[in-house]
Amino acid sequence: MRPMRSLVWLLLLFALAGCAASPGGVAATPLPQPTIPAVAEGLSDRPAGRFGTIGYLYMTDAGVALVGGLSFSHGDTPTPLDALGAIWLPSPPPLPADAPVESAGATRYLIVRAQGQLSAPGSYGPGGTYPRQLTEVLLEPLGVRELSIPLLLANSGIYDNQPVRLSGQLLLGGTTTALLVDRLGSGGVPEPSAQQIKLTAPITDEQLRARLTATPGGTARFGPVQIIGIWRRSSLYPLAIIPG
Repeated sequence: MRPMRSLVWLLLLFALAGCAASPGGVAATPLPQPTIPAVAEGLSDRPAGRFGTIGYLYMTDAGVALVGGLSFSHGDTPTPLDALGAIWLPSPPPLPADAPVESAGATRYLIVRAQGQLSAPGSYGPGGTYPRQLTEVLLEPLGVRELSIPLLLANSGIYDNQPVRLSGQLLLGGTTTALLVDRLGSGGVPEPSAQQIKLTAPITDEQLRARLTATPGGTARFGPVQIIGIWRRSSLYPLAIIPG
């Protein structure tokens, strides 16, 4: 019976992933183009010259970088997710006094819109570990709206292209299939009336995956999380996933 239960669970997960996340199962309109791409999205086109993006400003004793995502699965201090991109900022401008900076020891971070002159591919920053750098930088700190899944879905257009923080149950069917659901039943199966949101960036945090519960047969994983990401009318681009 276990293989059959696993097959049913996976079929349900992929069916949900193919649907828009809206109350009552009503299909949502196609995704609009994001106003500003996330770091990995912007770098994937190999841009040159003036460049705009959104991501985490990540500040340590070694300097300042713009990163596409953070992992909170390694302890008290978040670390950049390399797969989501990183850009070195050799001379970032000072932040406003009221910028919503968070800190963990000597590390500080916040979500920003950034614009500047993107270098050619090369070796930048400490040890030459950054493939790009951004100069002539303009930064706009962004606050994060803490919302419930139902409230966000009921007011989707209001929060389009804004950072939001959501709590729920994460369902992973692989590196490219992920949902955030407000209620789960036995064995990680969403309840019939559950509302869900599709995540649009790959889940590359293997330590996060290891902390989640495996479904019968081990074909998928689930567990409580908080997700901080950019809302795009009917899906969420995650910048950080914090295990519950």
